[in-house]
Order: sequence, then C-alpha cells, then structure tokens
Amino acid sequence: MQFQFNNHKILFAAALLLGNTASAAGENAVDGATQAQPPKHDFSVVTETKDKTHPHYAEGVESGFTVNGVQGRTLTLVRGKTYTFEVDTGVTHDFYFSTKPIGWGMDTLTAGIKGQYTYKGIVTFKPAAETPDTVYYSCRNHKYMGGDIRIVNPGEEGKL
Repeated sequence: MQFQFNNHKILFAAALLLGNTASAAGENAVDGATQAQPPKHDFSVVTETKDKTHPHYAEGVESGFTVNGVQGRTLTLVRGKTYTFEVDTGVTHDFYFSTKPIGWGMDTLTAGIKGQYTYKGIVTFKPAAETPDTVYYSCRNHKYMGGDIRIVNPGEEGKL
C-alpha cells in the first residue's frame, strides 16, 4: 500500500505466511499495480433512493435495491449454480426472495436459499429444477423495492 504524507510516498508491505511459504508486496506495489482479486460474491445489494430507471419507480416506497450498481437490476440465474449476494441494505430493509414482485414479507421462496431476511451479510441462492422461471428479490418490510430474477436451465443463458 502507498500513502502520501507531506508530499512523500510511504510504502507499507505486509507479508502473508502460508505454511512454510511467505509472500510480500513486490516491486509492482511501489508503482501502485496490484493483482486483482476475484470478488467474494456474485452480487452486491445496497439501498438507494429510486430513480426513473428502477422498474418500480413511483411504486411503494422511495427506496429501492441496487444490484452491482444498477437500480432494480433484472438478474438471470442458472439452475444448479450457487450464487452469493453480499447484502448491505440498511436495518429496515431485510433482503429476501419471493414468488411475487410486491415483497413486504409475502410469498417467501425458501428452497435453495440460505441467509435471507438479512440487511447485512451473505445470502446464497441455488435455483433448482422446481424453482419457478421468474422469482423476485424483495424487501421484507416495504413494497416494490426489488427486481426480477429469471431462472433458466444450463445452456439457456443467452436465449433471453
């Protein structure tokens, strides 16, 4: 890591010990280049004030879920694959999956899901053969904050 202090660059290097192997920041760290780390989640979910791009703009409450930077993003998930959602939606906006778009804690989808009804944490979803073709991510406490999820069979991702 580099920090600027009184116009002087300061380099901090940390070593990571793995068994008998140690690694530390190398020459590239001085130039600010670092190796990209893969995300630990597929989707990041936060709450923002809805704008006209949200599919439920002017419905329900003023707030809506944003997924990976897109308000009310429609997701396409493949049956049999596990997806991870990093949720940080605020204490009054518990994230969950539903069979109806309204949300509000109704019509909860439970099969293949771990950790839902959370406002901060990790939720996983593995759609199965019996998962409906369209489900929704929603807020337990408010109406029309979420968006659509299309569930497809393996190999059908590009056919929508």
